[in-house]
Amino acid sequence: MKANGKRVVSRLEEIYQCGKKEDGTFTRMAFSPEDVKGRKLFASWAQKLGMTCRIDEAGNLICRMAGQDDSLPAILMGSHLDTVPDGGKYDGVLGCVGGLEVCETFKEEGYVPKHPIEVIVFTDEEGFRFGKGLTGSSGICGQNPEVSDSELDIYGEERGKVMQSYGITSANMLKAAKDPESVHCFIELHVEQGARLYKTHTSVGVVSSIAGVNRYDVTVTGEANHAGSTAMADRKDALVAAAGFINNIPEVTTEYGNEFTVATVGTIKVTPHSVNVIPGTCTFSLEIRDQDAKVMTLIEQKLQASLGDICKKYGVSYTFVPTSFHEPAPMSKWVKGSIEQAVKELGIDYSVIPSGAFHDSLIMTSVFPTGMIFVPSEKGISHSRYEFTEDGDIENGCNVLLKTVLNVDNMEKPC
Repeated sequence: MKANGKRVVSRLEEIYQCGKKEDGTFTRMAFSPEDVKGRKLFASWAQKLGMTCRIDEAGNLICRMAGQDDSLPAILMGSHLDTVPDGGKYDGVLGCVGGLEVCETFKEEGYVPKHPIEVIVFTDEEGFRFGKGLTGSSGICGQNPEVSDSELDIYGEERGKVMQSYGITSANMLKAAKDPESVHCFIELHVEQGARLYKTHTSVGVVSSIAGVNRYDVTVTGEANHAGSTAMADRKDALVAAAGFINNIPEVTTEYGNEFTVATVGTIKVTPHSVNVIPGTCTFSLEIRDQDAKVMTLIEQKLQASLGDICKKYGVSYTFVPTSFHEPAPMSKWVKGSIEQAVKELGIDYSVIPSGAFHDSLIMTSVFPTGMIFVPSEKGISHSRYEFTEDGDIENGCNVLLKTVLNVDNMEKPC
């Protein structure tokens, strides 16, 4: 029993065209006409297989295939169809189309799984429109997505109006929560969005965990003064101190972290923001990611110590304010083991790797046994029109997903 790789690639292209814009970009922003078009196309494929399709209270599109015993907990697969602006062809979509391919292969082979199967297209995973993502998976897991109909998106439109395209409201989202006893496990196929598999010429990644994330707002406060008349020795330049700290981040992270530990400054601003004024304040974001919360805490401590030393040197002060924290999310041991077993049975080369990026699986691990399968992203490029994964790698990933579903379908869910 093998997945039809050509069919999967063809469908990835069809969904991609649903995001085509007049300016030549390809964007399926959540709740947009392009997004709705893609979801309708996906549902039409599922319905042709005899699957039932519904949209739950959180806007998730759920396509269900009956099992031999429909009272058994369901095997879930899926990901998301929404993209970032001018996003790629594979991010999210592969997990949805790959899940559907498993169901179509079963139907073609006359195989009826013991468990019912659900392929889920999650709502607004990317989150760029309203500044918060993982909306649909939060709803399914019974976690408050902290949204309201009155909040505005980047275009000034109210969420309540925007979500009418899905026929949902913020107030009802938690009604989408699934009973943990109704789910056997969840498996997400995804492109890696990193370069580890690509650089090592490895066909498949078995995901060990999704990195935790600590985020901070850091402000360095010095003294604004005239850029022409203030001698270098008399300056309390907030930007110079901040730059010294930022330059030190890679060294500290490498020394106290591991090959998967990363730290990033992604935004920065100064005041008064004038060409002829020494910056009085410099505010920037800091993000730390790792698979181990203790490592993240250690990196934070070492970076704060470094910032303190640098600020003392330049005669400035600082504040270091935590803004958000996500626990690392390890995959379920038995689901991860089933994926490894599937890869070995298929004779495909693989490695066990963590995910530095967020996925719906991050939320799903909190409630359901979860596993992830990665396939390579060429040069590690993702969230871009230049995102690319070889057809052979796509087929390998779908076959690993197919074999994993066969394996878990014949397994008892560990207590």
